[in-house]
Amino acid sequence: MATTFPLLRLPYLVLMPVLEQMEFMDRIALSILSKRARMYVKLLKMKCKYISLKLKDYKIEMEVFFDISKVLRVDMYIDVLQRSNFMNRSRLYSWCDGSLLPVDYVLSIMDVMNCKSINHFVVSEISEHDCIPIVAKLPKIDEVIVEHDWSSNSLSYEALFQKEKRLLKVLRTVLTVSSAVTISYGFQNYEHLREILKGNFDAVILKSSDNWITLNDLWITNAKTLDIDTQTLNMRDLNRYFKLWMKKICNDRMEYLRVRIYDKISVDHLLDGLNAVPVPIETKRAFRVLGNIKQVPWYEKISAEFDITRADGKTATIRLSEYDYIQFYVWSEATNNNTNLVSNQSSRISTFYNSCVEHLERLFLCFVFSCETLFFFFSTSFNWKDNGAFFIHLSFWIVLLLCCFLYIALTNFLK
Repeated sequence: MATTFPLLRLPYLVLMPVLEQMEFMDRIALSILSKRARMYVKLLKMKCKYISLKLKDYKIEMEVFFDISKVLRVDMYIDVLQRSNFMNRSRLYSWCDGSLLPVDYVLSIMDVMNCKSINHFVVSEISEHDCIPIVAKLPKIDEVIVEHDWSSNSLSYEALFQKEKRLLKVLRTVLTVSSAVTISYGFQNYEHLREILKGNFDAVILKSSDNWITLNDLWITNAKTLDIDTQTLNMRDLNRYFKLWMKKICNDRMEYLRVRIYDKISVDHLLDGLNAVPVPIETKRAFRVLGNIKQVPWYEKISAEFDITRADGKTATIRLSEYDYIQFYVWSEATNNNTNLVSNQSSRISTFYNSCVEHLERLFLCFVFSCETLFFFFSTSFNWKDNGAFFIHLSFWIVLLLCCFLYIALTNFLK
């Protein structure tokens, strides 16, 4: 009968080198055993690139990416048995423990890896099991992705409706801690999608052209970035939306709108009544979206570009591409529609010059003040007829004149 080794009873100076020699998989397996074990493993300061979760029917798949050759995968089942599998290449750990929810293992691993947020949470297939207690404990999520489920095509309308209700419950839970959502699933219930569009997200991406987006849907959106692929919007709908933006009666948080339409592109219908100003395509401009510079992809060619300005002075740019994409950029007040966001060379020299002159002026005034103070001190404390006092006064005046000469010479040189 083998006896267990009391690993955590080792002295700290002995325990830490032992943990450092352990393989990565063994460290993770050790960390989920107890809070005390996790505390020691966390001191190793392991880090990962990102963590992703995927809700797929009756299990949650977790992947921890470190580099190309090291990926940890954890399958946590949300059924009655609550099984868990840890996989790393050919190694596999499997156990059944109903004392912890699957999300507790997720939080434990994130704590050990010093990871503050989940990179993306993918909803692929909704299970009949209640997973709300699990997803409700998830921390910050960078992006929620709703994938298209091909198995839904064989379901009846009533069964699909009930499934979408369960999906919406999950989304209502995870979207509260997420700043972006990408949907490639075509909602059967129109109100379910409209509820998502009303959320205050940083980014909303709709990849399914089956979503029947209308002008009213654009009007109620609050996202800063909106990317839509739809068959229902046309050029006149976008023209009306731009007019609503000009009147400040639509989404004022909008920074970027990208719409792929299947209508024939007509510049006259799109720009009717907008007083748009054409911009040469060759003009190099950098747009900021969510704090990042938005670059045009190399494969996407711009066919036309126009600027529109509303009454309060805010400017936006409408771009037309050759692949039926219409893009709408709203200039921030910081850029003020400047084509070059990087300061030029002359402005840098001017800034350097002003800073140098300012420092010289401060140094010169400090020196003059010091000379006046010392001059007053010597004039009241010593006799003028004394040769030593006279020599000190003369030295002060000579140094003061030299400093004045150097100050004038340096300011002229910097000019």
